[in-house]
Amino acid sequence: MTAEILDKLTTELEKGITTEVQVVYLLAGIRKIIERDQIEDEFPSLKFHCDWALHSSMDRAAAKVILRLFDDAYGLLMHDVRLGDLPPDLNTAIKRVSHMQSFETELEQFHKAYGLPTLTQKRSDGWAHFLHLYTKVISDIPLVARAKPGAATTQHVSHVVVTVHDANDAVHCDNGNEALFFWVLWTIHDVNGLTRSIDVTSSFSLDPA
Repeated sequence: MTAEILDKLTTELEKGITTEVQVVYLLAGIRKIIERDQIEDEFPSLKFHCDWALHSSMDRAAAKVILRLFDDAYGLLMHDVRLGDLPPDLNTAIKRVSHMQSFETELEQFHKAYGLPTLTQKRSDGWAHFLHLYTKVISDIPLVARAKPGAATTQHVSHVVVTVHDANDAVHCDNGNEALFFWVLWTIHDVNGLTRSIDVTSSFSLDPA
């Protein structure tokens, strides 16, 4: 059964991932393999991001880890501490999450482990293009701090929502191609209804090579 799933995923990857539907199909297939082969511990971030794309909200253990991280940062940001002035370890962890670095790394490792074509096979900026599509899929699917009665929960943050925003116009590059810039916005909602935001800018070519 794993071989059949891999064959289907290979077909999609060789065509090139160009739609949100393909992103969901790819991640659903990857999650099936992770669960079937019982390798959740090897790919925790990848499993989390697969789940995020396939649920209407996320309140699982991995989501709570991220929420507690934002909660630690929010407690400082409330007192006019800038993101870049957070304690180094916390700043690094926030950047790793907001840039989805662990997701990218583990996705590459998974493709290599199972012999799948990479996202860069069809285009050199394959990750950035995939990230644009992925963030559209998870847009407005909140990470929610739900706790059982008596259980520890976040102090400041109630939920976090990710959205993606495209630049109004494409940018002409030195090589004659055009690129679309977009930013991924992480909006942190606190228990009092106030918000803080973190944005991550990226781009991909409209004339991929």
